[in-house]
Amino acid sequence: MSDFGPVLRKFRKDAGLSQERLAEAAGVSVEAIKTLESGRRRYPRSATLNLLADGLGLTSEQRAELAAAGDRKQTRVSVPRQLPDDLDDFAGRDQQIAELERVFAAQQSRPGVVVTSAIAGMGGIGKTALGVHVAHRVADRFPDGQLYLNLRGFGPGEPMTVEEALSRLMESLGLQAADELADVGETAARYRSALAGRRVLLLLDNAADAAQVAPLLPGASTCAVLITSRRGLTELPGVAHVTLDVLPDRDAVRMLASVVADGRIAADPASALAIARLCGGVPLALRIAGARLAAEPTWTAADLSDRLDAAHRRLDELSIADLDLRASIELSVAAAADRDPETIAAFRLLGLHDGEELDVEVAAALLDLPVAVTEQILERLVDLHLLDSVAPRRYQLHDLLRSFVQETTAQLVDDAGREAARMRVLRLYRSVAWRVRSFDFLDCLIDDWMDADWVAGAEDRTLAEGLAWLDAEADEIIGAVRRAATAAATKAERVLVGELVAGLLPYFHLRRRYSDGVLLGTIAVVTADAIANPLAAAVLPFELAQQCGAAGHYSWALGYMTTALAALHALDYEMKTLEADVHLGEYLVELGRYDEARVAAERAVAGAVRGEYEITEADGRLILGIIAGRQGRTATQDEEFGRAVELVRRAGTPNARQSVLNTVGSSYLETGRYDEALRYFEECRTTALGAGHEFAVAEALEGLGRIELARGVLDAAEDYLRAALAVLAGTWQPEVGVREHLGRVLAAAGRHEEAAVQWRIALDLLVRHGAPDQETIRALLLTTS
Repeated sequence: MSDFGPVLRKFRKDAGLSQERLAEAAGVSVEAIKTLESGRRRYPRSATLNLLADGLGLTSEQRAELAAAGDRKQTRVSVPRQLPDDLDDFAGRDQQIAELERVFAAQQSRPGVVVTSAIAGMGGIGKTALGVHVAHRVADRFPDGQLYLNLRGFGPGEPMTVEEALSRLMESLGLQAADELADVGETAARYRSALAGRRVLLLLDNAADAAQVAPLLPGASTCAVLITSRRGLTELPGVAHVTLDVLPDRDAVRMLASVVADGRIAADPASALAIARLCGGVPLALRIAGARLAAEPTWTAADLSDRLDAAHRRLDELSIADLDLRASIELSVAAAADRDPETIAAFRLLGLHDGEELDVEVAAALLDLPVAVTEQILERLVDLHLLDSVAPRRYQLHDLLRSFVQETTAQLVDDAGREAARMRVLRLYRSVAWRVRSFDFLDCLIDDWMDADWVAGAEDRTLAEGLAWLDAEADEIIGAVRRAATAAATKAERVLVGELVAGLLPYFHLRRRYSDGVLLGTIAVVTADAIANPLAAAVLPFELAQQCGAAGHYSWALGYMTTALAALHALDYEMKTLEADVHLGEYLVELGRYDEARVAAERAVAGAVRGEYEITEADGRLILGIIAGRQGRTATQDEEFGRAVELVRRAGTPNARQSVLNTVGSSYLETGRYDEALRYFEECRTTALGAGHEFAVAEALEGLGRIELARGVLDAAEDYLRAALAVLAGTWQPEVGVREHLGRVLAAAGRHEEAAVQWRIALDLLVRHGAPDQETIRALLLTTS
C-alpha cells in the first residue's frame, strides 16, 4: 500500500498550504493533488513528484522521504494508514463515541469474534465524521494498519462492486489485484487469509447495503470493522449498531462556533441557537451554515438566522461550493429509488402532509393506498433514515427533509390533487370522531343531521380504540382543521370541517380539552353558512356554547346558546330546546344573574316534566339547587339535588350520573357543607371508576382533596390532589385548578417553596394558553416571595 497520500498531506499542511495554493505553486492540478492525497491514485509520476517537491519547497531529506513514499517497490510492504484526516470542528457525540470505544475495548474478551460496528443515519447526519473520529481514537490498537474504503453506496455514479472493493483492499495489503475472472468467493477467501494474524482496522464508509459489505468482513478476530451507511444494516449478524440523531442544541452551537471561528457565534447566542435549530441539528447543514457565515464577514449571526428562517428557501441557503444539503438528500433518494421505486415515489409525495407527526392511517389517506401497504412503505423509509418512527404506527419527517419533500410534492401534485388528499384525511378524521360520538353522545337532533357515511371505515372501532387514536392524533386534527378553514379552502372542505368538528367536540369535553373545543367550535360555527343546513345552524352554536361554558367563558357561552335556542325553536326540537334552557341557566348563574337563571331553569324543568325527559329535568334541578345553595336556602338546595340525583341514578348514563354527582358535590363544598360534599364526591368517584372514566375520577379526587383542605386535614388533602394530578397532568385547564389547590395545601403545611413550584407551573399554563383569571395565581405567588 502506498503511503504517498498521507506523506504529501503532511508536507502540505506543514507548509501551511491549501490544496489550491499548492496546485498554483507546483503547476499540478487541484484534482491530481486530491486524487493522490485520497489514495485513489497511489503512485505519482516522477515529473509530478518533482513538481510537488518544488512547490512545497522541500529539503533534500524531505524530497527523499516523499520519493520513498511514492516508490512502488518500497511501499508494497508498508503499513497502510489510510484514514482521512479527523475534523477540526468535530463536536458532540460523546455518548456514541463512548459506546463505540467500549465495543472495541471488548475485543480481547471476545476471542474468535470480529468486532464490527455500524453507524447509520440520514444523509448529512455526520456518520463519516464520527467513523473517522472514532477510528483515529482507536487506531493505536491496530498497529498493522488502518484501511479506509468509500463504497460509494449513496453518491454520484454506481455503488462500488464487491469485486472492485476486494481488489482495492487487497492492493492496500500489498497483494496483487485479483484476476478479473476470479470467483468472488475465492478472492474474498484470499483477502481473509491475508488478514489472518494481523491487527487491522477497516473503515467501510458509505455502504449501500449488507450484501455489499458482507464479503469484505475479515475472518480474523484480531481485526475490527467500522461501517457507515444511510441504511440500517440489521441483516449483518453480530454487529453493534449505532444510529445517529441530530446534534443537541449545545453541541450544534459549538460546531457552528468552530466552523465560523471568529467570535460572531459567541457574540450572539440567541441567533446562534436559532441557526442551530433552523439547521435541525444536522451536522452537514450546520457546517454549510457556518461556512456561509465565515465567507461573509459583514454578516451577523442574526443576518444568517433571518435568511434561514424562510422555510421555502432554506435548502437554497444551505449550499456553498461543493457542500449542498439538497444534493445530499437527493443522493439518498436517488440511490434508494433504483432499488425501491414505489417507496421513493411515496416519499416524494409526503409533502402533502403539513403536520408534525404522521399516523399510518393518515398517510394511507394522503397517498390513497391501503393501510398495510402504506405501513410497509413507511417502515422502508425508516430503514433508509428518510423517516423517523416516533411510536408504533406514527412517524415524523425531519424539518429539512420536510422542506425537500414539499418541493418534490409541489412538482408532482396540482391543486386539485392536493385538495383531494386533504379531503380524504378530513373524512378519516370525521369517521373516527363520529364513531366515538356514537357511543354516548347522540340525541334526536344529532341523529337527524348525521349521515351514515360519516362513520364509514371506522365502524369496527371500539370506544377505547377510537379514544386512543384521537388522543394520539388530536393535535394533528386541530392543525388540519385550522388549515382547512382558511379563505382559500373550498366550500366542500368547509362543509367537511363543520361536520368533523361537530363529531369531535364531545371528545374534547370528555378529555377536558376545553380550550381546543372553543377554538375548533368557533371555526365550525363560521362554516355553518357553507353547510347551509338548519340542523347544523342549531347544533354547532349549541356545542360551542358548552365548550365555552366548560372553559369558563360564560359570556361567550351565553351568546352562543342564545343563538342555538333561536334555531331550535324554529326547528321545534322540544327536548333540545329544554336542554338549551338548562345551559342558559347554568351560564347565567356563573354570571351572577340568579333571577334570570331561575326563570330559565324552571322553564326547562316544567317542560321536561311534561315531556318526561328525566335527565333534562335532573339538569334543570341542578341549576335550581345551585342557586338555592348560594342564596342560603339549604332546604331547597337539598330538595332539588335529591330529586336530580334520584332521576339520574334511575335513568342516566355513567357520564350523566358522574356529571350530576360532581356538580352536587361541588355546590355543597362551595357552601361549606363538607359531609354532604364528601358523600357525593365519593359516589362520583365510584361511578367514574366503574365506567373507566379517568378524568371524572380525577375531578372527584380533586373535590375530596379540597374538602380535606377546608377541614385542615392536610396529609389526606395532599394525597387526593396528587392522585388527581397524576391523571390530569398534560390536560392543562383542570391541571391548573389541581395545582392551585395543591399549592394551598403545601403552603398551609409551611412548605412554601413547594407551594410556589405548583403555582408557578399553574401560572405558566395559564399564560401559555392565554387564559384569563391569572391574577389569583399571581397573588398566591406573592405570598411566597
